[in-house]
Amino acid sequence: APIDAHIEIVNGRVKINPAVDGRELDVPATKGWLMENGATVVMNGRLPLITNPVPATITDVSATAAQAEALLTTSVAINAYDPINDFEVTWVVSPAIWGEWLTMAVDPANQSQFSWSLDREAGTLFFQERMAALGPGRFVETDEALTAVSEAIQSGDGDIRLRIFHTESNYTVQPGDTLASIGRQVGFPYPWLQQANPLVGEALAAGQNISVPSPDVLLPLPIVENKRIVVSISEQRVWVYENGALKWDWLASTGIASSPTNPGIFQIQAHYENAYAGIWDLHMPNFMSVYQPAPGVEFFNGFHGFPTRDGVNLLWTQNLGAPVTYGCILLSNENIALLYEWAEPGVVVEIRP
Repeated sequence: APIDAHIEIVNGRVKINPAVDGRELDVPATKGWLMENGATVVMNGRLPLITNPVPATITDVSATAAQAEALLTTSVAINAYDPINDFEVTWVVSPAIWGEWLTMAVDPANQSQFSWSLDREAGTLFFQERMAALGPGRFVETDEALTAVSEAIQSGDGDIRLRIFHTESNYTVQPGDTLASIGRQVGFPYPWLQQANPLVGEALAAGQNISVPSPDVLLPLPIVENKRIVVSISEQRVWVYENGALKWDWLASTGIASSPTNPGIFQIQAHYENAYAGIWDLHMPNFMSVYQPAPGVEFFNGFHGFPTRDGVNLLWTQNLGAPVTYGCILLSNENIALLYEWAEPGVVVEIRP
């Protein structure tokens, strides 16, 4: 068969492979020669085959080679961010690497037209190797990553960002554990663990395995990477970071023992200038929702300023710095006003024990 002219990528450079004509058997001509020279064929034991050339369809790939060379100027830097651990890693995919993933095609009718795609299997192998280095339970969405690499090559903009996700995990029950204490350790309000383990009763047995959902379920919004809020329950403080630098350091109050603030990695969900908690009859200024104490409920714990019950008298103004709320994080009215304007939905909130 003929071989069309084609290009391949070798060590990040374009190599042109010229066309090679094929040959096809001319059956009538060969049969005619045999009929005329049968005795000679029998005597020599050889029949020469008469063939005709078959030209290649694609003979000139110089234009497509130039297009491929233009693509191969782009190295792609993949910045993968883990919002749970506040960790970032960069993977550089050079043309020498992604060029080996390149599948190219030339339009026979218009040999200057060139199309390309990335081989998903080869690209997936690359990302699997990188994910293995992240450690167990962490991954990037491979299809999303390959699409982003393709778009970066096409646009010539070699910087892309990906999110590192986490798988669900297991927890082995220790003597004395309860779902509430496990929830505090793994960063989930215990009703979330109840939902993930519907067959687990109130009495836990040491050695029992508990399924822990992926922490990503508590971060449903796109991540705001350059901002982070850290809350310390033990120190009753809030630290606010922007671009990795400390912006504010404030005294705070978290939940009382009977209605505690849950440790974990959460996210600013929404803003309410004046939220009302009917269960506690509290009006809470500059409320920012952070997490649902139980899956499916319509109320959230979050940040707010000094609340009122009558719209006039502020509560807990003398209690800042000690646990006093019903699970929310209390800040002074001055500080919550600053945070309310600064922290858009998607900002990660890390609540430490």
